[in-house]
Amino acid sequence: MLALGLEGTAHTASASILDENHIYSTVSKTYKPEKGGINPREAANFHFENTVRVVHQAIKESGYSEKDIKLVGFSKGPGLPPSLKITAVAARAMALKLDVPIVGVNHPLGHIEIGRRETGANDPVMLYVSGGNTQILAHKNGRYRVFGETLDIGIGNMLDKIARDMGFPFPGGPQVERLARSGKKLLDLPYSVNGMDCSFSGIYTAAKTFLNKGESEEDVAYSIQEISFSMLVETLERALYTSGKKEVLLAGGVARNKRLKEMISKMAGDLGIGIFETPEKYCMDNGAMIGQAAILTYSTFGGQKIEDTAIDQMYRIDEVESPWVKEVNVIYANRGAESVISEGKFHGYGSIVKERISKSYRQESLDLRIRAKRMRNEIISLHRMLEANINVPSVFSMDEGRLSFEMEKIPGLQASNLAKLEGKIIEEIADAVSKLHENGIIHGDLTLNNMIVNGNRIFFLDPSMGKISSNLTDMAYDLRLLKESIISIYGLETYNKFEQNYIKKGQKCLEILGVLNDIEKRRRYV
Repeated sequence: MLALGLEGTAHTASASILDENHIYSTVSKTYKPEKGGINPREAANFHFENTVRVVHQAIKESGYSEKDIKLVGFSKGPGLPPSLKITAVAARAMALKLDVPIVGVNHPLGHIEIGRRETGANDPVMLYVSGGNTQILAHKNGRYRVFGETLDIGIGNMLDKIARDMGFPFPGGPQVERLARSGKKLLDLPYSVNGMDCSFSGIYTAAKTFLNKGESEEDVAYSIQEISFSMLVETLERALYTSGKKEVLLAGGVARNKRLKEMISKMAGDLGIGIFETPEKYCMDNGAMIGQAAILTYSTFGGQKIEDTAIDQMYRIDEVESPWVKEVNVIYANRGAESVISEGKFHGYGSIVKERISKSYRQESLDLRIRAKRMRNEIISLHRMLEANINVPSVFSMDEGRLSFEMEKIPGLQASNLAKLEGKIIEEIADAVSKLHENGIIHGDLTLNNMIVNGNRIFFLDPSMGKISSNLTDMAYDLRLLKESIISIYGLETYNKFEQNYIKKGQKCLEILGVLNDIEKRRRYV
């Protein structure tokens, strides 16, 4: 089926002619502001002036004519509303003119599907990093799930902002990359990881402060890349273990950064997994990715009514069913994103030795600092949880030299590996999580992988990113990680049962869920 794909979510107006076997043409024009970031109204004017041009040029270069087009696909969202509206109007006009079906598709879905098509990746975890987007995606239970994302601004946006402070025009990421090659001093920027989520606004603020204090642009750029990219690779690795995938796919403009690709390659090599890079010409926003997503969507669900093609600036990929993906799931035994696990004996008791291993992708001093901090924090958090009568393994001993400690072995299964999550187990998880929050304990990586089911008892593991906090927002982010974990493995119905039990635990739990609802409504990143 010959399709016309139209992209227009932000700065790029792009059109492509393709079918299931070939991409015949892709024509793009990109709006570049004279100074500062993207002005939505100026971007919309740019789309108004260029969308028809790129469509005509794409048709001409494809060797086909308008009458050969059998499907129109366009980017429905997420994105800047003024740009989205222009693109949607053009798509509707073409579909009506040619009397062919129309499909509005999710923009991130386009990135992952063009990546799968062009690289041969089957069922990967995708790191999607661009100006407005930072997201880790994997397919579970019929759709792509958001395993991790930015909690504030996209990494590309952060790079553009610091580059602008240095006097460079948009896009600034390539300039930061160039400067970073000459940097040597690692500045103390915040390392902001929450489970599989990241935060970049604090890095930007701290980097700007260092610039104002006279630190060199090269060292600031070097530090930004080393720290923010380490955060991305750490969360990507954690998503591999959590989702049970054995492939990584890179997409988005920031994925072209050589240092980021080097770090991901080292991580993938250490794990023995496949890494796939979306070809550079399809890393940036383009019409081919929208056309590919439209072909898959139409082949599965058919076309849409014109009245159902309204734009959605907050359109999330986890709202979209994608049953065409054939999932391949693996189990990573005796290791996690940061540690290796071995069994032992402690005075006759079964024990587990957990050693925090060095990460080859991280700068050496940064790696040592993170590993030492996480080990100490995990031991302290386990002690605090034990004092609050929460089930955790007892810690027997610690070896600071090896950055390892020995703890009680808890027999049972990870909650993520049960045949079903139901009944008494859901009640116990809800009770345990409510007890955490009632005592002001934030786990920091609250997923089913970090829970052991022993009979009807739930034991928490690996609170290495935990803390003590009375802030309901911190608790809500804890709960958000668990929500994504439950839904991705067992489905929405199972999560709803958990939530029903959690609400019963008291007013505070109801308030935390209210904050979680607010967070999900106002999330900057989609």
